Amino acid sequence: MKKTIVIDKPGNYSVELAKDSEEVQILGLFIGKNNDQFIIRTTQRHLAPNTKSDLLIKSVLFDNSKLDYDGLIKIEKEAQGSDAYQRNENLVMNENVRVDTKPELEILANSVRCTHGATVGKIDKEQLFYLKSRGLSKKEAEKLIIEGFFEGVLQRITDHKLQKKVRDKINRKLNYA
Repeated sequence: MKKTIVIDKPGNYSVELAKDSEEVQILGLFIGKNNDQFIIRTTQRHLAPNTKSDLLIKSVLFDNSKLDYDGLIKIEKEAQGSDAYQRNENLVMNENVRVDTKPELEILANSVRCTHGATVGKIDKEQLFYLKSRGLSKKEAEKLIIEGFFEGVLQRITDHKLQKKVRDKINRKLNYA
């Protein structure tokens, strides 16, 4: 059975997969406003064979907020057949935002699947234009784009009560509730 960990606060998060065929997904959502600063460190350590880890952390940053993310996937020699994924995606809402993201791999086994990546970008102007041409205000259009950006993480939360709680928190943080 796959275990799910939801990260909603800055900090250090370490997961060790020590049992054959153990699975974990790590999900994170962050909304930065004003001078918010998020420092997030993750480690996905595969110790046993056929283990699987899947990490996806997304942020939307406004004003002067900052996100500093360092993530490490470490696959030990004994963890043959492991599958690890790590992705950090960030949406910057203005020029004063700062994002530092550093995904890393340390692979000691030779029969594994392991990928990582990071993105930092702005709202696509064509998407914004399209939504505004359909009668939405800029704020309404941005809200829809942000909700769509977060949806990939929210859909992975299978506990419906937890998913609703996270959605409500997003709406409060974005002042849309």
